[in-house]
Amino acid sequence: MRYLAIDPGLTTGLAWFDEVHGFESLEIRGRYELYDFVTPLVRMAKDLSVIVERWDVRRDTRSKTNQDDPRYIIGYVDGLCQERGVRYFEQRPAQAKSFATNDKLKRLGWYTGGEGHADDAARHLLVHLVLTAEVPSIREALV
Repeated sequence: MRYLAIDPGLTTGLAWFDEVHGFESLEIRGRYELYDFVTPLVRMAKDLSVIVERWDVRRDTRSKTNQDDPRYIIGYVDGLCQERGVRYFEQRPAQAKSFATNDKLKRLGWYTGGEGHADDAARHLLVHLVLTAEVPSIREALV
């Protein structure tokens, strides 16, 4: 199995894991650049699960970000996964931040620092992998 986690925003964090290549993460600025990057991954990958941070427009998020990129990205990725038959999951930010602490990311060698978007994507990836228990080695590394 392969896993792609996305923290959508004006700058979007991406985290990728498969048992052959391991873990990688990066940040991409701009939704069209993200589409160009993600589309071939979803279209060509076999046995892919995509995990996306759910983004709800609330008074506090709207005033802080004042941008619509997260909802456009989520809609695009959801539709792309539906079209290709790729497993699609959403998680709330609190799910990732409460479980996947910086210490846990550091223990796995997944912590990058920087703006934090790649780390937030890694948090969603970690939560998914531990909750689904599809990759036992990840859970074992945290014990």
